[in-house]
Amino acid sequence: MSIKLRLTLSNIAMITVPIILFSITSFLLLIVFLGDIREMTNFLPESHNYHKTKQEDTILFLALKEKSVVNPDELMSQEYLQSLNGDLATIDTGLMIRKNDKLYYSTPELKKLNTKELPVFGTETSFRSLEKVGEQTFAIKQHDFFLKDGSKVSLFLMRDASPWNKFVRTFFPILLGLCLLILIATNGLLAYFVSKSIIKPINQLKTAAHFIKNGNLDYSITAIRNDEIGQLTQSFEEMRIQLKESYKIQKQYEDNRKELIAHISHDLKTPITSIKGYIEGIRDGVADTPEKRARYVQTIYTKAMDMDHLIDELFLFSKLDLGKVPFEFEKVDIKDYLTDYFEELSFDLRKQNVDVNFQFSTLGNYVVFADREKFKRVLANIINNSLKYMEKDKKELKITLHSTDKNVEILIADNGPGIPDDSTPFIFNQFYRAEQSRNKLTGGSGLGLSIAKMIIEEHNGEIKLESTLMIGTCITIILPHNTFSEEATS
Repeated sequence: MSIKLRLTLSNIAMITVPIILFSITSFLLLIVFLGDIREMTNFLPESHNYHKTKQEDTILFLALKEKSVVNPDELMSQEYLQSLNGDLATIDTGLMIRKNDKLYYSTPELKKLNTKELPVFGTETSFRSLEKVGEQTFAIKQHDFFLKDGSKVSLFLMRDASPWNKFVRTFFPILLGLCLLILIATNGLLAYFVSKSIIKPINQLKTAAHFIKNGNLDYSITAIRNDEIGQLTQSFEEMRIQLKESYKIQKQYEDNRKELIAHISHDLKTPITSIKGYIEGIRDGVADTPEKRARYVQTIYTKAMDMDHLIDELFLFSKLDLGKVPFEFEKVDIKDYLTDYFEELSFDLRKQNVDVNFQFSTLGNYVVFADREKFKRVLANIINNSLKYMEKDKKELKITLHSTDKNVEILIADNGPGIPDDSTPFIFNQFYRAEQSRNKLTGGSGLGLSIAKMIIEEHNGEIKLESTLMIGTCITIILPHNTFSEEATS
C-alpha cells in the first residue's frame, strides 16, 4: 500500500470515527431528552402512508386530541376510556386524565400515582418528556383542553421509562467518556502506525547514509515494502552498490595511475641515463674517433625519439581520456583505405621480414564513418604491438575484411607467441601492460591498445581480442555502417 493511499485512508478514518461517535452520542442524548427511541421518528419526513410513519401511541394520542375537539363528551365517557385499555396494553402505554386537578380516569397500572406530581395544566407537549412521578420515571405526552363547562382537563399518555432512562442516565457519562477514549485511541493508533511505517524506514535510510558517509559501503539495507519509501530504499541500495563499484574502479584507476607514473618515470629515466652516459663519453673524449662519435650521436638521437614517442603516447591518452581530442568523421571505404595503408607500409614490413595477407570479398559494403588519421593510429598501434613480440624468422600478418548489413569487421591476426589467458581480459584496460613487455627489446608505455580501444569507441565501434599461446593473437575491430548524422560529418 502506497504512503499516499495510507495517509488518505488514515484521514478518512480520522474524519469517519468522530462522525460515528458524534452520532452515537447524539442518539443517546435524544433518548435522554425524548424518553423513547421511537419518538425520533417524529424528526423523519412523512410519506403519504400516514400509519407507516407514525408510531401507534402517537396515532392514538393524535386521535384523542382530535376527539377532545370534535366530541369531548364522548372522550370523557368511562365506557370509551375503558375501551382504549386493549389498545393501550398493546403499545405498553398507560392513560391518565386529570380534571380540575383531580384524577378523573386512570388505567389500572397508573392508579397508585399521585396526580399532583404530574405536569400542571398548560405544559402540553406532543413529544414525550421525562418526568419523575413518585419513584418512577415516565415518558409522558400531555394534552390540555377545556370542556364546555369550563373544566380544565389534562390527558396523559404515559410509558414507564425508568429502566431504560436509568440505564442511559447512569451510563451516559461512561459512554461519553468511552467515545472520547475511542476517538483519542483511534487517532493515536492511526497516527502511530502511519508514522511508524514512515519513520522506521527513514531511520534505516539515515543509518545507512551515516555508514556510507563514513566510508562503509558494505552496509546493506533491504526494502520490505513496495511503497514510495520502499522504492526509495531500493534506489538507495542500488546507489550504494554503484558507489561501491565506482569506488573499486576508482581505486583500481588510482593504483593503475600510480603504476603508470612509476613505469613512465622508469621508461623516461632509462633513456635519459643512456643519453647522459653517451654525452659524457663524447665530452670526456671516450668517443675518440669519428665513427665512435657518430655511433654515440645516433644512439642519443634514437633514445630521444623513444622519449618523444612515449610522451606523445601519454599526451594522446590523456586527451582521449578527457574527451579533448577532436574527430573529423567522413565516409570511408575501409577496403580501399586498408589497401592503400598496407601498400604504404609494405616497404617497412618487408624490411622486418613480415608477410602481409589481406583478404576480402569484392561484393561487400565496406563504407563506414571514420576519422582517417585516428583510425590509422589504431592500425599502427595494433600492428606495432604485434610485431614487438614476434620472434619467428617468418612473421605473418593476416587481415580479413567482412561486411554485414550493419557492420564492417576487420580481423588482424599474427603468428606471435600469444597472450596468457590471465592477461587477456585486461589487455585493453587503461594503463595495463603485461610485465613481460618491460624489457629493452620491446619497451613501450602499455598505452597503445588502450588508445586504440578509446578511438574505436569514439567511432561507436567495438574492439575484441582472442589469443592462443604459441599460435598467435587475433584482434577484431567492428565498425557500424551508418551511425553519425550529417552534422557530425560536417
